[in-house]
Amino acid sequence: MVKREQLFSAAERLHAHLLKAHFRRGLLAGPDSGVRFNLRAWRFLKSALAFIPWRDNYVFMQTQGYWVLTNWMLFELTGSQRYREIALESTAATLTLQRPDGAWAYPLPERKHLVATVEGDWGAIALLASVDREPRNEFLQGATRWYEYLIRNIGFQEHIRGEAINYYDRPRGKVPNNSVEAAWLFARLWKATGDVKFLAHLDSLLDFVAGVQLDSGELPYIVEGPYEQARVHYLCFQYNAFQFLKLIWLNALRPGTQAQTIIPKLALFLSRGVLPSGASAADCSTVGREGAEVDYYTAVLAAALHEAANCDVQNGAELSERCYSRCVAHQRSDGSFGFSTGDYGFLSDTRSYPRPQAMTLFHLLYPICGDGFSKTVQSLFLIVDRRKMEEEIGSSP
Repeated sequence: MVKREQLFSAAERLHAHLLKAHFRRGLLAGPDSGVRFNLRAWRFLKSALAFIPWRDNYVFMQTQGYWVLTNWMLFELTGSQRYREIALESTAATLTLQRPDGAWAYPLPERKHLVATVEGDWGAIALLASVDREPRNEFLQGATRWYEYLIRNIGFQEHIRGEAINYYDRPRGKVPNNSVEAAWLFARLWKATGDVKFLAHLDSLLDFVAGVQLDSGELPYIVEGPYEQARVHYLCFQYNAFQFLKLIWLNALRPGTQAQTIIPKLALFLSRGVLPSGASAADCSTVGREGAEVDYYTAVLAAALHEAANCDVQNGAELSERCYSRCVAHQRSDGSFGFSTGDYGFLSDTRSYPRPQAMTLFHLLYPICGDGFSKTVQSLFLIVDRRKMEEEIGSSP
């Protein structure tokens, strides 16, 4: 059984690694698993030839969002000003990268010409996380500028029921993950400002997600539309765990929406994604058998199952513990996590990627801190106090 102290210790060590290896002037920069050919093949060569200085340092707003959240979480757990300073520096750096039109550029060269909904959402989430603790107008204005860009330039596609937000500023298939994330962001903006204009698309987005949920509880990856064919399954448990958590947070912010009808079946679906080892199944096709393993998939599934224990998933707590145990066991001596093992049966990617590791850091802290927006300090102060006491006893004559 993984104890809270173990999760906190693992988070501290991972945080120290990210600071040392990837943090510069408020930004977490580094390589990424990427897309297309890099994701399927090229990254394995880069991993095997890690001594070569590959020129693939990227800054994702998704990384920045999770990083800002976790530094506020650590500040509230420990009282250490160091974490507060990092959170504010990182928020300011995120704002600096925002374009005058409100968007953030996509970092990977293959998609430099596009603006991604997910990237902008997480840039805004980074800003809102600090608005909660340090109500600076420039942070709130930056988040609002992204909302305005999203509505004006990215927009929505109508569906039989509700509407789906577009994936980029150029339409493609209807991806439920983006609509869930946008709905959560809209609820966050409403909560931060009290302005009901941010709720204008909330119900229609959730209507779309509820309408496409499968009988199994799974939310499909792509719903067919005029721009792209359907793709039901893709990294099923990873994507659905992220969506489940955001629906939980949205439901806490604004009870009574369609989110509460989606959550129970989705929780049961996620409970089927834990392999005998405790790892997350990489995809629906690998349920029940070991295969490729990605630690950040396991970490988010652990956090989602921690919440699923409150949704009539009787073994949710036990499954969450198994996932957390597996994740912590894979942490390396320097505090970092590699990306994947068992790819194609025998390959692995051991490079240090800041984006999935920032997500892992957040999910390691999740059972202690919740979603990172709540400022409720829990009993981990007892851990810190006990450490200080032990140090004092050890140094006594």
